[in-house]
Amino acid sequence: MPLIQVFAPQDTLSKKEQKTLMSRLSNAVLQAEGAPLDSIGAQSLVWAYYVEQAHDSIYIGGKNLEPSPLRIAITTPEGALTERTRNSLIAEIGTIVDDSIGLFEGRLNHWTMLNEIDDGCWGGAGQVFHLSDIQTAMNIQAA
Repeated sequence: MPLIQVFAPQDTLSKKEQKTLMSRLSNAVLQAEGAPLDSIGAQSLVWAYYVEQAHDSIYIGGKNLEPSPLRIAITTPEGALTERTRNSLIAEIGTIVDDSIGLFEGRLNHWTMLNEIDDGCWGGAGQVFHLSDIQTAMNIQAA
């Protein structure tokens, strides 16, 4: 049940490019969590938001630089990722971003931030979802 948020400078990507980016990120997170990509249940629980920001609202070292980098925040339930899967996910996100916006000369083209929500602190429809509940809904075989 990951939540993906991509903050990008306005007009960085076309709508088609945005859809490709968000699909690839969604699948990368599902893979890192151990969910089958062809699972309708798993796919339905990946919520992703692409948020465009004005170029003049993004600062690097106190300056507006162009091109401006992306900020990618991935939120998962505590225990959904291991150190190994976090490392591989961050590497995969780097490849996806490089493919999407290219490399920036002499600086980073994005930040990736992984956040975990404490077990029992993820909820929807007025109920708490524990990691085991989420893994069952996503057809993930617990290790």
